[in-house]
Amino acid sequence: MKKVFLLAAIVLALPMMAQDEDWRWSQTIPTSPVLYYTPGMFPDIPAAYSTPQSISALMMAMPVMPTLENIYCAEAKEKALRATYIPFQKSLDEALLLNSERSQDLDRQIKTVGNKQQKTNQRAMAQYQSNVNAGLMPSQEEMMALYMSGEIRENMSEAQMMDIMAGHFAQKWGVSKQEYLKIINLAQKNEKQAATYIQSNHPDLYNRLYAANAQYGNENVHADDPREGELDRIGDQLSELQDQLNEVLGVYKGMGTSEYRKFDDMRDQMDADWKTCPEAKQIDIIEQALEERVEAWYATVTIKGDVPYPAWWTAERKKINALVDQWNRRWAVKWLKMATSGDSQIRPIMTRAAELEVENEKLGKQGSQENFKYLMNKKLCCSIFAYMMHVIQPINDAFNFPCREHVEETGYIIVEK
Repeated sequence: MKKVFLLAAIVLALPMMAQDEDWRWSQTIPTSPVLYYTPGMFPDIPAAYSTPQSISALMMAMPVMPTLENIYCAEAKEKALRATYIPFQKSLDEALLLNSERSQDLDRQIKTVGNKQQKTNQRAMAQYQSNVNAGLMPSQEEMMALYMSGEIRENMSEAQMMDIMAGHFAQKWGVSKQEYLKIINLAQKNEKQAATYIQSNHPDLYNRLYAANAQYGNENVHADDPREGELDRIGDQLSELQDQLNEVLGVYKGMGTSEYRKFDDMRDQMDADWKTCPEAKQIDIIEQALEERVEAWYATVTIKGDVPYPAWWTAERKKINALVDQWNRRWAVKWLKMATSGDSQIRPIMTRAAELEVENEKLGKQGSQENFKYLMNKKLCCSIFAYMMHVIQPINDAFNFPCREHVEETGYIIVEK
């Protein structure tokens, strides 16, 4: 009688393999292939419904770290990837392309606004000098003398500095200190109202100011944007967050260190453990008994063609898979802990960047968006957005858990007589 085996061919081949003293059935169970996202993987799965176009939207769409139940076996990995992680990753790929386009567009805007600002600065300096020449503004030498005298100190508030300056420069306008401060405060809130007030209450001063600034359209060419301070704060904090991301990712991914070797080390530990673990020994015992039982059962087979294995064969194979899962879960806890440690440091930085991005956009709507600092902050946000390809590394690492695969729980032989 000729025997042809398909799914369970290895079972009846055991007698020959057993001649090798180092051979054990459990050692033929392979680890799962890498199942984290790679381009082109699962082409049948569409991207998520929307493509995030801001850090805020990105963080809202970003899945949580996989759990033990998502990674302990290949089947669980694929289920979680298909349901959540692959759709997000495909949306992220699209989002990163759009972000690159936004970044290039911002470069053009920044260059244009920078050129305008440079011209404005030049006109503002000329306007300032015109007012100095007319005796309406303190010269740079007078300002420096005030600083050198110690009357104005770096730790003073803006209001304190203004009060001291008023005491020195109100006389240039021919008004009292109190009136000088009143006009300055009014001008900071509404220049047109300040001009009307000066024209009505101090016509001589108004004529002097008008004459000194006539060539500039009698406007403050370099009017301070009240958003500047807040935009500076946001920019500084975004830069700090970018530095933090570089540092945290550098440690987690092992840039310049052997830190990232920890995953390879654990993989080596797992391979060594599988050779001697209690689960593998129990699997070998089950398979040895199953081999003998299959041989005895096969001798009783009288029908020709595809003959399924009996229910007891499936029951024993389920026991093997339960042991595989037991071992996988034990190691998955340790593996997931390493990946999660990276995510717990990285994700809060991105969340804070998203908050600053919202603040920057809110300020952008409160005035002209042709503001150099506002645009530079947007550029910083684009740069941080691009880090997302690295920010999801802990998620990918979690899915890269090298679990042992399940064995087939059903099978049959083909009998030809």
